[in-house]
Amino acid sequence: MKDLKIEVAEIRKRCGAGHRVGDCFYVRGQGRIEIPQGKTMCMFALQSLIPFLIGKQRENELPGDDWIRETTDLCCPDPDGILFRVTAV
Repeated sequence: MKDLKIEVAEIRKRCGAGHRVGDCFYVRGQGRIEIPQGKTMCMFALQSLIPFLIGKQRENELPGDDWIRETTDLCCPDPDGILFRVTAV
């Protein structure tokens, strides 16, 4: 399973959770979430990201034309909120 870095790439208008561009967290191994010390993660955004992150960790097992392979950017549930960028680390 791939380790992933999930980073705040853009704040469209606002972030009620107080995230800033560059804030990040990691998904490691068998679904362990690692949040850097002193940081937080919005549970609403996390809830919307988790289904994708599970697939992204296993993208090598997916069919070649699966949309997860080519997708790296996701928004939080608030369309005026955050754009997250997901990369393998």
